[in-house]
Amino acid sequence: MELIVIAVVGVLIFVRLSRRRGADPGALHGPVGWSVGTDWGVVMPLARADARFVLTHPAFVVGVVLTPLMLYWSTSTATDWREASTGTALALVPLGWFTIVATNLVAWRPRRTDSEELFAALPAPGPVRTAALLAAGAAPVIVAAVITAGWVSYLATKDDSPTGSPEWAEIAAGLAIVAGSVCVGVAVARWLPSPGFGVVAAVATIVIQARFLDVTTWPWDRGEGDPLRFLGFLADRASVEDSYLEIRPAAWHLLYLVGLVVLMAGVALARDGVRRQAAVLLAFASLTVVVAGWQQTRPASAAQEAEMVSYLTDPESHQLCEEWAGVSYCAYPGFVADIATWRKAVEPTLAMLPPPAVDRRAPLTVRQRPAIIVSNEDCVPVRFDGSLPPGVLERVSPAALWPVDGLVHPAFSEESFPCSEREVHGYFLAVQTSAWAVGLPPAPHGDNQRCTADGQARSVIALWAGAAAVPDGGRTLGDVVAEGSVGPSIVFAEWDDPPMWGVDYAVADAQLALTLLERPAAEVQAVLGRDWNHWIDPHTSTSELAEQFAIERSGTATASTCP
Repeated sequence: MELIVIAVVGVLIFVRLSRRRGADPGALHGPVGWSVGTDWGVVMPLARADARFVLTHPAFVVGVVLTPLMLYWSTSTATDWREASTGTALALVPLGWFTIVATNLVAWRPRRTDSEELFAALPAPGPVRTAALLAAGAAPVIVAAVITAGWVSYLATKDDSPTGSPEWAEIAAGLAIVAGSVCVGVAVARWLPSPGFGVVAAVATIVIQARFLDVTTWPWDRGEGDPLRFLGFLADRASVEDSYLEIRPAAWHLLYLVGLVVLMAGVALARDGVRRQAAVLLAFASLTVVVAGWQQTRPASAAQEAEMVSYLTDPESHQLCEEWAGVSYCAYPGFVADIATWRKAVEPTLAMLPPPAVDRRAPLTVRQRPAIIVSNEDCVPVRFDGSLPPGVLERVSPAALWPVDGLVHPAFSEESFPCSEREVHGYFLAVQTSAWAVGLPPAPHGDNQRCTADGQARSVIALWAGAAAVPDGGRTLGDVVAEGSVGPSIVFAEWDDPPMWGVDYAVADAQLALTLLERPAAEVQAVLGRDWNHWIDPHTSTSELAEQFAIERSGTATASTCP
């Protein structure tokens, strides 16, 4: 459907070109074309007048009003400037759409008011009028720059400001989008026979970006990390969630956008004929687009790929570790600050269990590693390895990325419910910790392999201890059952960022854990502490645990696969 829209626009341009008449100074159809002795000195006065029309046009005003809202929406959850910078550029895109419409209608104003014939008698040939309209585009860009600067200053000074520093090349891409929108609006007005095509052009840019230049969709069907995505107007961040694993040629991409802007300006000027000035502009812009486009789509070097592979498959060589209360916490350099958050889930969970739970096991290691399934910017679940650069993906396997090691593994992203900012207070990590304590696999491995432990008392203990250790844990567990269950198991089938649990827990076991949460924690701890080894034995059933607390339990357990 999207290609049909593009094809229709292309046909209309072709028809318009085939019917174009040469400039005739004697015909009262508008300003003359290229002529000898053209006075380019009137460009700036005309540009100032056109700029006032653009800035006060209702379409542009609506775009300006929406831009702060878009900035808030796209950067409110950003924790670092890596996310905030690309989010800022993305927020300027709607302003670009409205700018296309505004500049297109301003360019059409003489024809809409039946005053175009007057320009044939004025010392402002068609190329001069076009150049003035293009120069007027500086005004929308300045407005966008002022809004952007104000928002960046706000983000930098607020209490929970993003970490790191603003990535100016990424932010400037949004300003280039606005500048390009001016050129598109003017070019469409010059070539197509109706002001309605301004709206068509805005829609076409959306379609081209969303489908034709999105390499993850048909006809490309490539991975998120493929460098061809930089041929789009804006390239989304890959879902790897760690800047070390993503190569973003921001400077080359900005130059690529500037080349496209100049190219569209040349297309607009070419409406009155391809004279030397327009030819030079088109040639320079085309060369810039080709060179920058080629450079930004180059794959990572062999050395870069090897370093990324080592980063993922040999985390011990790259992570920084801290030891607190006998637990070793290891995180990648960009996530060391998260250790304090992990401790708030891990330490209370271990304290909730009886002493034998920790004393009779090897010391716990909490080691960060990527989740197997992650959420992209559209809250759609995607595989983490599919977001890696193609050369890296070819050199790793699921078994190497997610080995069976029995450790607790927090992911890169914050824990949450599907596409939500709801605070879960580390509950998912707490369950990983309690699973380790009772002998269940804390995290999935390989190609998202998880075992089942239906009807095993230790499953109930793991779910109960995690919920009892964190604030509002009972409510979180109840919502997990309600939103993550499919049939008799909690499998998080529709979640965009499922927890890194190594077990597909049974709904019946979770319901028993919820019932235990109604009892005083000390009572449950005392019962478990009297015979801890018995309660974590895989052969001890949840029915026996329920009988111990005089709780009626319904339902039958399915076959368990956890060792």
